[in-house]
Formats: sequence, C-alpha cells, structure tokens
Amino acid sequence: MPPPASFGSVAAPRSYDLLERDWIPVREGEKRKKVGLRRLFECAHLLSDIEAAPPPGAAALWRVLTVIAARVTRLDDMAAGSDAWNDRQGDVLAEGRFDPDAIMEYFDRHRDGFDLFDQDRPWLQDPRLWQQCKTSSGVNKLVMFRPAGNNQVWFNHATEASPPPLRTDEAVFHLLIQLYYGPSGQCTPRTAGTASGVNSKAGPLRRTISFHPVGTTVFESLVAGIPQAHHYNHGGPDQAPWETDDLPDPTKPPPRPSGVGGVLTGRFQHALLLQPSPDGEYVTDAWITWAWRDQEFPAEDPYLIYQKNVKEDTYYARYADASRALWRDFDALLMEDTGDSKARRPAVLKSVEDLRGFLLPVLRARAYGFDQDGQTRDKEWTTGITPATLALAAEDGVPYSVSQMRKSAEMMGRRLEDALRGAWSAINDPSNGERKVQRTDIPPGPWPADAAFRYWPQAERLFWERVRTRHFDGVVVAFRQLALGVYDEVTASAAMPRVKRAIELNRVRIYGRKPQQGGQGQGGNTA
Repeated sequence: MPPPASFGSVAAPRSYDLLERDWIPVREGEKRKKVGLRRLFECAHLLSDIEAAPPPGAAALWRVLTVIAARVTRLDDMAAGSDAWNDRQGDVLAEGRFDPDAIMEYFDRHRDGFDLFDQDRPWLQDPRLWQQCKTSSGVNKLVMFRPAGNNQVWFNHATEASPPPLRTDEAVFHLLIQLYYGPSGQCTPRTAGTASGVNSKAGPLRRTISFHPVGTTVFESLVAGIPQAHHYNHGGPDQAPWETDDLPDPTKPPPRPSGVGGVLTGRFQHALLLQPSPDGEYVTDAWITWAWRDQEFPAEDPYLIYQKNVKEDTYYARYADASRALWRDFDALLMEDTGDSKARRPAVLKSVEDLRGFLLPVLRARAYGFDQDGQTRDKEWTTGITPATLALAAEDGVPYSVSQMRKSAEMMGRRLEDALRGAWSAINDPSNGERKVQRTDIPPGPWPADAAFRYWPQAERLFWERVRTRHFDGVVVAFRQLALGVYDEVTASAAMPRVKRAIELNRVRIYGRKPQQGGQGQGGNTA
C-alpha cells in the first residue's frame, strides 16, 4: 500500500465509488444526465442511450458494461449451447429490465473492486506501479490528445511543464482508452520482481473499428450485445479484473482469455495507476507501463470485422479508417463473405439474427473507430450509426444486393478519381502529350480531393435510399450518373480549349475505358 504522501497532501484515503458516483453520461428521453454503474443498470430500461465520449472510451465502456450485463442475466454460461443460450436471452428480453436483486447481489459481491482510488485494488489499475516504476508518466500521457514529453503543442496547450489536472469522471474514460487502445513501443520503465522492461505491446483494440447493436433502450442494447459465451471457452478463467482476488503476476504468462469476462476485459497489455487530488475530484498524475512480458494468447473480439490474410491463411481485425464512411462497411455487418475483402462479420451481429421476434426489426449498429498506426501515432477517432436495418441480414438475397451496390459505388469512386487525375495530368504535362513524362510523376492536383468531398456524401444518400426502398436494379448506372455529375461540377471552371479537350477525352474513364489517342495534352496517349 503506497504511503499517503505519494497520493496527495492529506493522510485520509481518497475514494471514488464508480457504483454510486455520477460519471456515465446517459440520455433519458430528451434529458441528459450522469449516473453511476448501479443506477445505470437499475434504470437501463428507461434510458435511451449512453452518450459517452470520446468514441474509443465509449467502445471500451460498452465492453465493461456488457460483462456486467452478462453476469446479472446469467448469459455468461459457457456450458450453454446456442439453443439454450438463445432461449435464455429471449427470456431476459421478455422481462423488460435487469433483475434488481441480481444487480444488488453482483455489485455487493464486488463492491471493493469498483473504487477507482482504492489503496489496495483500484479499479482496472495496479497499485504497485508507484514502487515498480522509478518515475511517473504524467497526466498528459494519460490523455492521448494532449502533448507529452518533447512533443510540440498544437491543439492543446497542456504542456509538460504545467499539466492541468483532469476531472475524475473524465479520467475514467482515458484510463479505458489507454487499456484498450494504448500504443506499443517505449513506455515508462517498470521492474516487477525478475521481470523488467521499457516497452509494451499494443492494446487489444488498437487501430480497429468496432460495431455494437443498438436497441431502443440501454437495456436492449446491452442484452443484444452480449456474445454467446460458449464460443469463448478457451480453457482459461472467465474473470474481469475487478472480480479477481489477487493482482496479476507480471512475471508469469498472461491468462488465457476465456468467457465474456476474459475476452472483453482480460486482454489488456498496459498497466496503469492514477494519482488523485486530495479531494479525489481530479487526477493529477499517472503511471502507464507494460503489463506482461510474455506473448498474449490470441482471441477474437465479438464486435470486430475480421478480414482474411490470403497469403498466410489467417484473419486480422479490420483497421479503422477515418476517411471511410460507415456505410461502406455495412455489407460486412450483414454477410460472412463480401467477396472482395473476405470479411467475417462481427460475431455479436451474427447472433442477433435469432432475435427476429424481439429486437431485430429495430436494431441499429453503432461504430466506434480509432484511426491509429500500430505503434504510437493517433490520427482520428470516428463514430457513426446505421438505420434500423440489421434485419436485412435475414432477407433472402438482400445482403448480396447491398454488397454489390457498395462495390458499384466504390468502383465509380475510383473511376472518377482516375478520370480527374488523367485530365489534370494531361493539362499539366510539360511534354505536351509526347509521353516524355510519366503520368505518375505529375501531382494529382486539387480535382480528386474536391470530387471525393462531393461524391461520397451523395453516394451515401443514394445508398441508404436504395436500401430503404429495396431498389437494387440499375445501381451501376445510378452511381455512374452521380460520378459524371461530380466530374462536370469539379471541372466546370475550365475555359481554355486545350483544357476542355483533356477533360472530355478523360471522361470515358468513368465508363471504364481509356481515352483515345491524344487524350494527354495535344497528341499523347494516356494509356
């Protein structure tokens, strides 16, 4: 137990009870408020949604809440087969709310595990870090969008020399983000017994995009989002960190993640410790370091799309891409194999098809993405939600038609970019079409970016309109007309005859053809 002086200026221990303190932003009808964990589960059937931010923190929170929901509903039984599990899920939904007695029993049993600043077992933290690390990491390191170390100040003026404290209700989400999306590479050095190191592995969700079913209430969303536990019976303990009696031993291999608790909250690769202010209302410092030295056991997250690596015959989680709109992943939420990416849909969305008599007609899918590289660079986080169309997965032929429509939209988007690049290259070819300069040596110019800004939002509206009306005929022609219209808009300012000629000659690229002789400048060949 750390001496009180290291955690503030007063000797009395601080406490931040996540069960009772109001820290989770929720919506009840038109009202916004914050609730604690106990109140959230007691009133989940009355709450419309959880409005946590930033999006990576929300994705992490839903996983934590799903483990608790699985416990209080007994949908964490790894011995139950699909039929028995589906029957139990249907019974829970028919009850319309979480059982108050089950909520009380679970939280009372694990009450000590939900204190964020407990001296012996702080929630999702390791209290030994103040001894095992020579220095702290700093509160700026905890918040991913703050500059830390020698990084320059751009969008946030929280410098390393004067790091402002972080409100505790906000710090909880940044703790979750670090555990799920934390970087690999160099970290605060840690020595734990015979194990020591200065680097860590990436968090289990780093650079991924996850998809969660959304019902009309938080209760429905949580129950629909519980994965079938028997798929995760890997022989290890089904325990969340707040349910264990002992702290993890970093000198040993990490436990094999099993069950809902092990898969969703047992794969962290970072160890953290938060230092509170004297009154416990703020976090003033943090330790962030490695959790394990041995390689972790693999496990698939039930909320991720997995794509096949054809060369190695393995699957990897689809990466988040801030430039890619949610609707372009929609077909991968409805079907197992979209053909072009060999994608495997999120396991939890596959299992919701059995809710046809309960929730399937109203279920939506919300996406949380964090565009990062594999190590330390964090680019952008995104979120989005689909209409209530997950029931399309059960309609014969519809998922395939949706997938073909998405492919048509992307094909026309590529052709539009190619046509504009070809026209710009022809206009700016210093060899005047004599092919002395390769097209790839000429910068693409401003037209492709302008076209993307115009094309993709219109393509999305067209996509959802066709999905809503189940009108899948003539989609290639529809997206081609859209691309041609954008092509004309982007190039409308052209006035010189030579420029207009290059534009008209390259228009055929949108039809999948190459320009005729003279398509590049005065007499070149764009082939």
